[in-house]
Amino acid sequence: MKLTVHNNKKGFTLIELLVAMLVMSVGLMAMLDGLTNYIRINMENQMRHEAMRIAESTLETLRNSQFTQVKAGSVVIPGTQVRGIRNFNITYTITWVPTTISVNSVAVQVAVTWAHKNITHRHDAASVISTDA
Repeated sequence: MKLTVHNNKKGFTLIELLVAMLVMSVGLMAMLDGLTNYIRINMENQMRHEAMRIAESTLETLRNSQFTQVKAGSVVIPGTQVRGIRNFNITYTITWVPTTISVNSVAVQVAVTWAHKNITHRHDAASVISTDA
């Protein structure tokens, strides 16, 4: 009579489990790094978009002002604006410079600057403002 022994081992060994955990933790770390990069880039894009809106609004204010005041640089534009972006208050500094092109035309350069994480960012916008007078 012959006895047959069934060696039916089910489950994982400790080494297989450790290797699987290592592979999974490396994958999760890569996903976490990608997520933090996504959040950082998205925040920077929102700040840049807000700066663009401020610059365009400033140019629109200048276009709607009297030409003589624009040419003289005497239009009053607030120097700073604070905007809330994702629970952060970002302070934007607005400067503008008129450059006379001709008697009836002025080139206007608007610069919007802001700082985030000790890095200064800047967005520029320009336009030509003319009069018929």
